[in-house]
Amino acid sequence: MAVDTRVTYLALDALARRYRAHAAARPARDGDLTPFELRVFSQNGEDGAIEEILARIGTAEGSFVEFGVGGGGEGNCVFLADVLGWRGLFMEGHPQLQATLAGKYRHRPEVRTVHARVRPDTIDGLVGAAGLPAELDVLSIDVDGIDLWIWRALSAARPRLVVIEYNAGLDPAAALVQPLEPPREWDGTDFFGASLGALRRVGREKGYRLVHTDVTGVNAFFVRQDLAAPFPADEAVPVRAPNYFFSGGGHPRHTGDGAYEELND
Repeated sequence: MAVDTRVTYLALDALARRYRAHAAARPARDGDLTPFELRVFSQNGEDGAIEEILARIGTAEGSFVEFGVGGGGEGNCVFLADVLGWRGLFMEGHPQLQATLAGKYRHRPEVRTVHARVRPDTIDGLVGAAGLPAELDVLSIDVDGIDLWIWRALSAARPRLVVIEYNAGLDPAAALVQPLEPPREWDGTDFFGASLGALRRVGREKGYRLVHTDVTGVNAFFVRQDLAAPFPADEAVPVRAPNYFFSGGGHPRHTGDGAYEELND
């Protein structure tokens, strides 16, 4: 039976509010962001988590970059663009989806759309050409594979918040990542991306701290270290196994070629 996840997230929010009221408005589990998750335009509860994080750290100029956003009907920054009127950059590699995306924002010059398959050697040029402030408020990365390598290569911006897809099926204590080469498209199986441990390592390299993983085990949320005081310690962030669409499981097992590599410092 299909799950209406928007209704589930509304129920999660309502029940969490009741529990917080019982605890004299003290946030559940000493600052855990799970009770704040809500879905409007995001795939899962990212909309609510982003709002709560930004409420704690504040915003700069109201700007974003998101890639892997499809046609613009669903994404982590769609609410920011469509409802809050933020300026930003959406990038999409699929030509038909990019055409839909461009059509949606054709009357919004402050929201740029670019047809591009983002890679580590192109990310700085693409972000730099957008004319956005170096201190982005939100960067969202979802390319179903080399997400970690793209974030590691980015030097043209220092976002306040980074939302990045990870592979919750991998050992979260290990630093495993899909190799950058040879290039490969995601085949719909559980072979993709990087472990939470690998992303934590890159976060430390770049001056970021893990503050949340969403309840479905899809996205990790990193806040710049100088802004991270309002959040629990890194080790207190919940560690999830795959729970995609509240199914209790993940993608089908990969049986083809390909192997993860250990992330080097």
